[in-house]
Amino acid sequence: MLYAGIDEAGYGPLLGPLCVGCSAWQIDDGSDLGAAPDLWQRMKTAVCRKARDRRGRIAINDSKQLKGTGAGGRHPLADIERGVLAVLSALHGSPCETDADLFDRLGSAAPPVSEPWYAGCVSLPYACDAPHLSLGSSMLRRCLESAGLQIGGLHCSAVDAGPINDAARRGAVKSSLPWMLVMQHTHRLRAASAGQPLRLAVDRQGGRMRHVDELLREFPNDRLTIEREDETESRYRLDGPLGILVISFTVDAEAVHLPVALASMTAKYVRELWMQRLNRFFTARVEGLEPTAGYVTDGRRFMDRIRPSLERDGIDSTRLVRSI
Repeated sequence: MLYAGIDEAGYGPLLGPLCVGCSAWQIDDGSDLGAAPDLWQRMKTAVCRKARDRRGRIAINDSKQLKGTGAGGRHPLADIERGVLAVLSALHGSPCETDADLFDRLGSAAPPVSEPWYAGCVSLPYACDAPHLSLGSSMLRRCLESAGLQIGGLHCSAVDAGPINDAARRGAVKSSLPWMLVMQHTHRLRAASAGQPLRLAVDRQGGRMRHVDELLREFPNDRLTIEREDETESRYRLDGPLGILVISFTVDAEAVHLPVALASMTAKYVRELWMQRLNRFFTARVEGLEPTAGYVTDGRRFMDRIRPSLERDGIDSTRLVRSI
């Protein structure tokens, strides 16, 4: 069975990309498609939910739970970066040295080369300690061997303001964007599963309980069975030419499914790396400019400060600012 999870970061901001992460794990022990495997328990020698574990294990959890405050000089992204880079290192057998390496391994995660504010690379790791990262990656590889598990893949897709605004001009609404990216990952996973059962967990989309119509449009050649639809979870089974897909949309899925938690961390980390590049570009051009995370109120402050620079360089602000 391929057990996967999908989650997003950056749905609400004014600036920067919408990112959707996806992690997949190969489980070949006959696990039940209807029940979520507890990978935290199965990998407990190397993985935990909490930051600053005394045993040095890798923290995998919802990115909101792991992002720090910067207290004591510790970078707020230290645990998120360590988790994502440790998994990628264990998967590929070598560390990522720059964010360009990371984007290449994650698939459709690289910033557009046409936008000058995303130029250049960020050396990795930049938030966590390199020896601590190496220790975590080695610990994870040993754990996977003993637990009989494999990392099936780690991916991320990212869509910036320009394509988002183009979609809005074609009539797209904001809530349709995450669904589109989730379905792109779903189709890719299903094609890669080589006919074996796929158990996919997704955070509940926009509070909606029913997804039958959307799934039938995406998978017209499959037979759909509703397994559960309630306030906590909507779960469906699709049987078709590419095999069995069980897909669930769960409230707070990051707390139930480790693959969703890792997807959350990956999406957050990719978005932060994009924003690192953007902030570096504009702070070099506007004296005294404070960096931004891109959320609406602070994003407006940032845009007010950089507007003279945009006019001077002939940069169209619609390439930076989302309309939806």
